[in-house]
Amino acid sequence: MKKIKQKVLCIGSMGKDVFFPIASGNVVNVDTKVKNEKQLCFGYGTKVHIEDRFNALGGCACNVSIGLSRLGIDVCAFGNVGKDCDKKWIVTTLEQEGIDVTKVRTIENANTDLSIIIVDTNTGERTIFVNRDVGESLTVHAQDIKGFGWCFVGSLYGDDIEKNMKVIHDAIVNDGLKLVYNPGGKNISQDKDVVSDLIHHARMIFVNKSEAREIVSKFDLLYNEKDLLNEEYLMSVLKEHMHDQSGIVVLTDGLRGAWGYDGENIYHTDTIDKPVHDATGAGDAFASGFFAAVLYELPLEQCMQWGSINSDTVIDYYGSQEGLQKYDTIQEGLVKFPVENKK
Repeated sequence: MKKIKQKVLCIGSMGKDVFFPIASGNVVNVDTKVKNEKQLCFGYGTKVHIEDRFNALGGCACNVSIGLSRLGIDVCAFGNVGKDCDKKWIVTTLEQEGIDVTKVRTIENANTDLSIIIVDTNTGERTIFVNRDVGESLTVHAQDIKGFGWCFVGSLYGDDIEKNMKVIHDAIVNDGLKLVYNPGGKNISQDKDVVSDLIHHARMIFVNKSEAREIVSKFDLLYNEKDLLNEEYLMSVLKEHMHDQSGIVVLTDGLRGAWGYDGENIYHTDTIDKPVHDATGAGDAFASGFFAAVLYELPLEQCMQWGSINSDTVIDYYGSQEGLQKYDTIQEGLVKFPVENKK
């Protein structure tokens, strides 16, 4: 295994996920106005029986840190937890995964963030109820990110979002910090200028197609609706907005697979048609696999394969960590994901 010299800092949410698998045949399905889309509905006063439940670490800081660490990357997780029993469980689990937890902060008189995830066992699709307490108060100071070569930033929330992003921006400009950015939907809709600035300075960006469409619609006022359906167009606009000529854009679209663009080549990988236990964390799994391959200086097409393998295995389980690959096993799955050069 090649030794990676630069340590990675993962900044973002962390908390506890509780999964309730439900067979959609046991509840009411209601057609929506969107073609071929259905929603699970629960009546007032009803009691829905759950056959089982599962607990797992949640949040991109946990998910990506564990994904990178299992692939041999030296990584530190940065996020807030409350002073409760969930804090000890989260910190202990991260330590067992070989992750530096010195940047995990305990907030007094507060609860660790919690998500209740309803999973349709027939499709793997989920509905997430989120209670954010400590995550809203995450504050990043300049000394927190000093000495790191790379920084992975997931969606950030709370009152200090602009201050946090400025600290990260200054570290990129002044200290040579290399940014991997995965903006969340809430950031994109509420913090357009901040998202735009970080994309401009990022070395890598990870977005799903709906996120890419929303960002591009703000960047390119001359777009038409047909343009926003085209993955190549979306990636080209995002790539043009990145200052770093070596920057990489990665776009995912669920069952349709993923695309990667480095300014010259566009690569695509399909997903494997199989039952999905739980789609939660599939994006973070793809990001950690792809990012690790970049750190090992593998070619773009192999980075796509690493991301696809990680994502494909994590959806076989409930939660975002079980199924994440290790360095000595990820190579075995390369043949499952042939890569097509689209350009």
